[in-house]
Amino acid sequence: MTLKTTIICSAADQASMNIMENLIALHDWERAGDVYESDQFRIVEVAKLHIFCDHIDSELKRRGLPTDMIIFASKHKSDNNKRLFSAHFTGNVGDSGFGGNPHELAPAAPQALKSFLHSMHNLAEGTDYEVAMESTHHGPTALSVPSIYIEVGSTEAEWVDQDAGRIVASAILELSESDFPVAVGFGGGHYAPRQTKLILETDITFGHNFPKYQLDNLDYELIRDALVKSSADFVYFDRKSMNAAQRNRIRANVEELGYEVLRESAIMERFGR
Repeated sequence: MTLKTTIICSAADQASMNIMENLIALHDWERAGDVYESDQFRIVEVAKLHIFCDHIDSELKRRGLPTDMIIFASKHKSDNNKRLFSAHFTGNVGDSGFGGNPHELAPAAPQALKSFLHSMHNLAEGTDYEVAMESTHHGPTALSVPSIYIEVGSTEAEWVDQDAGRIVASAILELSESDFPVAVGFGGGHYAPRQTKLILETDITFGHNFPKYQLDNLDYELIRDALVKSSADFVYFDRKSMNAAQRNRIRANVEELGYEVLRESAIMERFGR
């Protein structure tokens, strides 16, 4: 069968089912069991949570459903109760308490990230939902094709909000693949406000991103994998959130790998609109 972008929806996830219902309502599909097909997309429903979907690309291929990119339609959960649309890539800097393998990153889909954030930002205008790129976290990590999470957060009220589900579904269906320069980010908070701003206001996008609390646990191998699995062109530091030792160590690894570090001002000058 034809390679298609595959949307994984989890029956164990209320937001995922909400997004799936809206995807089905917004588009024309041909159904075969738990699979919905269109020219560009497949929707595949699974019973388990997305974070435990390691090797799902191989499983799909064995089923005759090969894919070139996976979108995990999911809920976002946090204690701050923020009404949020978010997207991020997966990987574990340390242990694997929330799926995936320890010390492993999944291949990222940076062009999809830019497309989703722009679409959700535009579609959410007039609502009280914020839009953000999240930093790399949790599983699955054992994948051979690029993947991305797209989420509704942060409580059950938002997970079952049909309007929110429609916005995320619409952003998925509006997916556009471009060729924007890709940065790997280091520093900042989990919700990466500076990186999100650069995605929305310049002609760049981001692959993997590591917040301040992860920086001391990054080694040469993870930095290399982040650059390779993001198809990175350069590196961005949220400098104010990093101490000198972190900046110097990571910069040395990045430059040894043949990449340059650009400041926000340089990115705005080269890629600003």
